[in-house]
Amino acid sequence: MYIKAAEKLGYPGSASCIKYLKVLFTPEEGKLLLEFLEPATCEQVAKRLNIDEKSLQEKLENFKRRRLLFHGKTEYIFQFGIHVFFARIPHAKDEYIPPGFWQAWREFHPEEIERMTSGIISRLQSAQAAGAPGNRIVPNRLAIAASPKIRPEQVLWYEDMAQMLAREEMIGIVECPCRKEFHNCERPLMTCYYFNKHTLEQDVNEYSVMKKLSVEEAIAYSDQAEIGGLMHLMGNYAGIPEYVMCHCCECCCVVLGPAIRSGRLRQLYSPSRYLATVDTDLCVGCQQCVERCFFNAIEMRLTLNSKKKKARILKDYCMGCGSCILGCKQKALTFELVRPPEHIPSQRPARIDMAAMPGMRWMREESLK
Repeated sequence: MYIKAAEKLGYPGSASCIKYLKVLFTPEEGKLLLEFLEPATCEQVAKRLNIDEKSLQEKLENFKRRRLLFHGKTEYIFQFGIHVFFARIPHAKDEYIPPGFWQAWREFHPEEIERMTSGIISRLQSAQAAGAPGNRIVPNRLAIAASPKIRPEQVLWYEDMAQMLAREEMIGIVECPCRKEFHNCERPLMTCYYFNKHTLEQDVNEYSVMKKLSVEEAIAYSDQAEIGGLMHLMGNYAGIPEYVMCHCCECCCVVLGPAIRSGRLRQLYSPSRYLATVDTDLCVGCQQCVERCFFNAIEMRLTLNSKKKKARILKDYCMGCGSCILGCKQKALTFELVRPPEHIPSQRPARIDMAAMPGMRWMREESLK
């Protein structure tokens, strides 16, 4: 059964995937879950298996609580993709996370994320003639506010976190599962924003750590993420996040980190319209900015007027996040605007053919009846 489940989810013969699935459900449960590889109602599966509909409904509700099934008004499906097993299970309170989950996931996760990232890159390149990255860096709003050269009217609403969050219909937040998994740093944990109403209505319950936020609360958490040195990441288009917004670091994030280390950063992420600049007269050479920069975009160099090395921005590497600006106590770093509004595509990138990716046939809850 586990061999079959791994194959159906896009990982045929993967020993680490099979070990991971064994943590999530028993063989008997797995046989029942495989009945929902396509959307189906409780009534349909009960008739197909010739079992009592009421008892089946109880099992489905149990699967739902454990995040093994997604559901619409009447239909259920056995996950939309293997990655969702990780992204949603840690939303549960600790007592509802299966024993051995984190260890099994750590063993399987590198294989899963490499295949997913490689698939996304290749499909974005084939789907978009211009080759524009599918995601972008959203500049830190506190860094913009700390930059005298930037006038308020120059800031687009879809690069201002406060304005974007104010337009969301519903906002939820949970601890970052990647940072919770690896814990390679002490940066803020409550950083994963969800905006999909259907998901929030399912996930905000007594079994979950996800909570709804007011706009004011969401902005406050966003500011904490910025001060903590995290990146705002979202789809590369002029709008608000469609489903989720990540606040990532290079040491824990399973997409941003590998993208940086493999040299594929610019294939996945577009820089913001802003560039960090240094006032060498104010810089004292503390190197705090170097420590906060994930992109190796700052080097220390001697200047003519000082015996101390001062910070220098490497323009080709700067992603315009503003983390270095917020870490500079001397206020020697600020933003300047270097790219036009057209830098951010007006439309969402062409959708990736998710059906061609391992275990990713169903990705939207709205597709369920």
